[in-house]
Amino acid sequence: MLDKIREGSQGFTAQVILGLVILTFAVSGVSSYFNNTADQSVAVVNGEEISRPEFEQAFQNERARQEQQFGEMFSQLAANPDYMNNLRKSVLDRLIDDVLLKQQAAKLDITISDQFLMDAMRKMKEFEVDGVFNNDRYLALLRQNNLTPNQFRDLMRDNYTRVQLTAGVAGSEFALPSELKLLVNLQQQTRDFDFALVKAADQAALVEITDDKLNTWYTLNQQRYATPEQLSLQYVLLKGADLAKEIKVEAADIETYYKANLSRYQGEERRRVSHILLESAEENLDIYNKAAELLKQLQAGADFADIAKKNSADTISAENGGDLDFITKGVMDPEFETATFALAKAGDLSGVVKSSFGYHIIKLTEIEPANVKPLAEVKDQIIAAVQAEKAAEQFAELQQKLATVSFEVADTLDDAAKAVGSTVQTTALFSKDNVPADLNYPAVLNVVFGSDFIEGQVNSEVIEVAPQTVLVARVVEHQAPKTRTFDEVKAEVQTAYVAEKSAELAKAKAEKLAAELTAGKAVAELVAAEKLTVEKVTANPRFGGAMDAQIRNKAFELAKPAEGQFSAASTALQSGDAALVILNKVTEVPATTEPTVEELQGYASQLSQSNYEVVRKALRENAEIVKHNIDATVQE
Repeated sequence: MLDKIREGSQGFTAQVILGLVILTFAVSGVSSYFNNTADQSVAVVNGEEISRPEFEQAFQNERARQEQQFGEMFSQLAANPDYMNNLRKSVLDRLIDDVLLKQQAAKLDITISDQFLMDAMRKMKEFEVDGVFNNDRYLALLRQNNLTPNQFRDLMRDNYTRVQLTAGVAGSEFALPSELKLLVNLQQQTRDFDFALVKAADQAALVEITDDKLNTWYTLNQQRYATPEQLSLQYVLLKGADLAKEIKVEAADIETYYKANLSRYQGEERRRVSHILLESAEENLDIYNKAAELLKQLQAGADFADIAKKNSADTISAENGGDLDFITKGVMDPEFETATFALAKAGDLSGVVKSSFGYHIIKLTEIEPANVKPLAEVKDQIIAAVQAEKAAEQFAELQQKLATVSFEVADTLDDAAKAVGSTVQTTALFSKDNVPADLNYPAVLNVVFGSDFIEGQVNSEVIEVAPQTVLVARVVEHQAPKTRTFDEVKAEVQTAYVAEKSAELAKAKAEKLAAELTAGKAVAELVAAEKLTVEKVTANPRFGGAMDAQIRNKAFELAKPAEGQFSAASTALQSGDAALVILNKVTEVPATTEPTVEELQGYASQLSQSNYEVVRKALRENAEIVKHNIDATVQE
């Protein structure tokens, strides 16, 4: 029953941790942070400037993060100007929030000591060599990013100060069991209510229709009757995948490829081992000596399985005499793996091997040699690989030919299509809202809806829409956006006008009926007078169910009525109808179990996130923020 609380508990903690993680990126792209000279700022926050270089670096970092997250799909997103503009704005907003937090921390005299910063730097993995802080590496990385030690220290101090303030807001929140139980009680509450629909269609006859009213409504809603810009195009599409299907692969080609790439079809050698583990994360001479003594016993003929059962800290494998089953390279710790694959034959024992888990004695029990898959088993894979390779070569040649011919013969695509063995395809008129599948890529739309392309009346350049997929297009017909006249859409206008006014009348009538009930009119009398059809709902939950969400929400907004009384209100519905809602009874469903520690922590985290958002908004509302144009600050 507390799933909803648990689901909302993750956000803020992650944000606080992210603030700490920022420090790990401090040496990977902040070289311009302290190099702001006379460049115009992108924003001024309470008199403090955010420089263009600082914004550019933050933008490029976010862009790189999204490229890693979205992969090839990001190129399509990046081709959309609206998406990139929104990305710029979100980056600037984050920078502004950072400045506001830093300024608030200064007002509260939150400080970070030099000793704390020194300890933090010594723990940063970027500065470690073989797991230990290395001063030469530290200085080299700072030089690489044009930072002095003092500048880097100040950068860290700013970041930690913001994180300290954020953690203070988040970490000061707590949740009491009584609070959580009260919330659960409210979430589990059910309500009994009646509702009656006031249908918009029943009010249509009351709507007064005149040409003047329709004309006025049309003037106020002209955007509804605007037709978007439309194009009809011809295009030649070239796909590497289509080329691959037509390529015939000879037996000799298959044999040659198989022999040249034999390593691809070779399985890994597997080794079955048993081990005895004496746990110790650190070097420990006493434990090493104990392992060495066990090794002597084994070398003297003691039973490995018996020694493992009595001494191994790996209790799971110890029950099976230390057996770990078969392993391959890349599975175990490097030290363990090196010792295992150094053993020559089954029955051999390793020396005492130290890993991150402790001290091991390893016994090789079986070797399963690497095997090579026969040609018949991988033949289909090879055919597909050869086809792909040859198709890539053909595609590169044909793409160049397509570019050359479509440029040289710019007033038709027939020659270009013939040159690459393709056909010219023609679309019907389409807008940006109903683009044909072959053309539905930002890279294509940015070109074909551009004024230069439309006015030029020549073939486009070759446009890459996906790996080994390109096309060239030209305009057949262009229709500029326009607004249909009142006479053209009068029937549509009348229908829309009547629907809108009918919904307003239905809403007004429902509000009037609710007011009459609130003023004391009996429900039965009102229902009879208005000929309403009343639906009864019992034990309706706060969340879910088949009930219309707007009616259910209104029922749960109403005040709990006294015994034998009711509460009434009205609500407009998405359909245009309105509903009269009469609340009769509220049933409490108390929580039956005490909240767990995890649930209390989750609820506290949820409250922390809300508190942080309140602080952030308050800082924004009370700040003097001036934003400058950022569109030209980042080169795409």
